[in-house]
Amino acid sequence: MSIIEVLANKIADKISEKLLLEEEKKAVIAYGLIGILQVTTLFLLVTLLGLLTGTLYESLMIFFTVGFLRKSTGGAHAQTMWGCNTVSVLSILILALISRYVLGISLRTSVHLLLAFAVFTAALLVFYHRVPVDSPNKPIVSEVKIKRLRRESFMKLLLLLIIAVSCIWNAERAQRLYSISSSILMAMVWQMITLTDQGARFLEKMDTTLSKILQL
Repeated sequence: MSIIEVLANKIADKISEKLLLEEEKKAVIAYGLIGILQVTTLFLLVTLLGLLTGTLYESLMIFFTVGFLRKSTGGAHAQTMWGCNTVSVLSILILALISRYVLGISLRTSVHLLLAFAVFTAALLVFYHRVPVDSPNKPIVSEVKIKRLRRESFMKLLLLLIIAVSCIWNAERAQRLYSISSSILMAMVWQMITLTDQGARFLEKMDTTLSKILQL
């Protein structure tokens, strides 16, 4: 059991004891607290690494963009909480570094726009064929919900494209906007990867590798 789970269970125990709640309600509270603590921990780690590497804006943009998309698209995830946290932090850090120091440079506007529309087109195709991707524990069977999630995903994708293009158009006045735009595109790329079978196998392999390392 991870530190987050232990902490969440202790808090849930105290709340349940004061409110005289049943075990079932205590389990619901613990589950919710685990989610909140996990997101908070990820946010703090991403912020810290962003400050240390000079990629704070890019890291946070990727963090929030992936979360924004994942809410409706779903996607593969690691099987353990430690694996999930580690893979998330490392992937955000790597993508932020690429956005800041590789793609966040002053090229011709047409080049940045071409990259933006290329990523958007690829994401559109992946979303069309894969969204929403559910999990074995929480399968999505309602046709109404599936249609709603698909509609939301495409609308979010279009909104992110508009934001990315707006950043590119205004980057001549603030060059950092190139890397902000690139961060949005990298978040799209990462989310596309998690929607594919290959991405699911990659995350599973990473999770297994991390588990073996931690046991040493």
